[in-house]
Amino acid sequence: MDCVTGINTVRDFLRDNLIDPYTYISGCSDRGGEYWIFGNEPHSSPKYPQVEIKKIDNPTQVISIGKNYAEKEQAYLTVWLYCKNGFSVTISSTEYINAQFIEKYMGTIKTTLKAKFADNSFQDVGIQGYKHLSTSRVEYDPETQLYFGAVSIMIEYFTGCS
Repeated sequence: MDCVTGINTVRDFLRDNLIDPYTYISGCSDRGGEYWIFGNEPHSSPKYPQVEIKKIDNPTQVISIGKNYAEKEQAYLTVWLYCKNGFSVTISSTEYINAQFIEKYMGTIKTTLKAKFADNSFQDVGIQGYKHLSTSRVEYDPETQLYFGAVSIMIEYFTGCS
């Protein structure tokens, strides 16, 4: 396991388990996670909402000695969520517009990732620890007309262990 694999694992779990907001809009179909959920990678998708996962930090703690010493690594990640001004969906008879949508889906991202850790899906691929650190307030950028917010998480894994 390494940091890139960890980011891609989080990305893939969200792609496989997060419902595309477009499916809540009449006449729209699921875009597929690869078209709206991105890891720490360049992309040029013009459609919103979008999710982007960015690395904040990657500290390491040495846990053994020798030439091939083992390490416990942590990857601190921010899962950004963006939507264009005017975006609106109705979920379970409640309409979520702009900042309300961002707030709702940040909670959905948080619970989706927590559930993947609880059911051992993360452990099955080498992520031994998961923690939700914080959920940001929702912001608006008038220049881009984007609402956005972030869920900060930490994943933990071991390297150099045999």
